[in-house]
Amino acid sequence: MIGLLNGPFKCITIVALAALAVPAFSCDWTVNKTTDPMTDAVTCWVSSASAKVSFYRHGKDRPNVYNKSAYSESWLMIRVDDNKAISMGENAYTRQKALDELLPQIRTGKRLRTTFNDYPERQDGDAQICNLPKLL
Repeated sequence: MIGLLNGPFKCITIVALAALAVPAFSCDWTVNKTTDPMTDAVTCWVSSASAKVSFYRHGKDRPNVYNKSAYSESWLMIRVDDNKAISMGENAYTRQKALDELLPQIRTGKRLRTTFNDYPERQDGDAQICNLPKLL
């Protein structure tokens, strides 16, 4: 094997090894829509089972985000590519400030990772961003 690394296959071997180190994820963002029967207000969700997170919008409101925790939306952290992780905050004000920082990263990013506490253990998500900017 060492002989191959010194020969013409050096580049191919290095690329192949690098590809093994990067996990492959499929594009699994799905869109759901509901209409309130009393107000006709439309709510849309864009969700990923791999990322374990959903972005939603009521009518023309700004997008918001929540995790799939059964207990709390608090302590949701989202990281796009190699940017710093962003805490989504525990109230509407801090969550909107975090989204102001997060949404531009999603528009240019390739990978979205999440983490949050879901008793009894922490949950982690990892997904390609792929078509998410268009869906938001």
